[in-house]
Amino acid sequence: MNNRVVSGTSIKYAADLDNVREVTLHGTADLSFWKEVLRQEGFFPYQEADRAILSLSAIDARWRGFKFREFVIAVGVCYNESGTSLDGYYLSHAFNSSKLLAFSERVFFGTPYSQADIQLENKLPAFIKLYDRVEVLLHAEMAMPNATPTVEYLEWKGPIFLPNRRGKFFVILAGETVIYPFLPETDRFEIKPRSRYEIFRQLIDSDFTGSVWSLRSSARHAKSKTYQ
Repeated sequence: MNNRVVSGTSIKYAADLDNVREVTLHGTADLSFWKEVLRQEGFFPYQEADRAILSLSAIDARWRGFKFREFVIAVGVCYNESGTSLDGYYLSHAFNSSKLLAFSERVFFGTPYSQADIQLENKLPAFIKLYDRVEVLLHAEMAMPNATPTVEYLEWKGPIFLPNRRGKFFVILAGETVIYPFLPETDRFEIKPRSRYEIFRQLIDSDFTGSVWSLRSSARHAKSKTYQ
């Protein structure tokens, strides 16, 4: 698929943000579980070592002078059953710290956004905390690492697919990235099992396991309108 063209039209990015602070926990989950979830959406999970690939990412950004935070849970997807090519990400759920922006995302972009309080720190020890009112929905936190991180410039361009086949939008996610392994013996990952949001039960039921942290201090996040 050509990620630069949709029905012969060049992609135009409705928002193009710089200096985004970002904390992402990449991980894996049960392949058969996500095969069943994605089958209803017309996709197959992208896989590594017979496990589905997920990303849990929090950002702190500013758009047109408006400061906000976001938390996104996405699953790597393929068009074919082999699962060997990352053709995009399926947006399972997302949260925004602004009630207005979460509402705008749902109404104008058709995206599955909810409002929540989001805290993050992209410096050591990095963490992500997600609150629904006073209830902690998710808490992921690094212990102080002993190993030297890998540092490299990474860029990903491609489609993000919406639930219920409501279309897709395109993103550019880029920047110098500091990478640490997730250490299950010392790092923290906790989810509220009885949340009103189905995605957290799905993470538990699919045995989501962290694998790698990626931290960015000045990332670029560009996003197009939603295409049907």
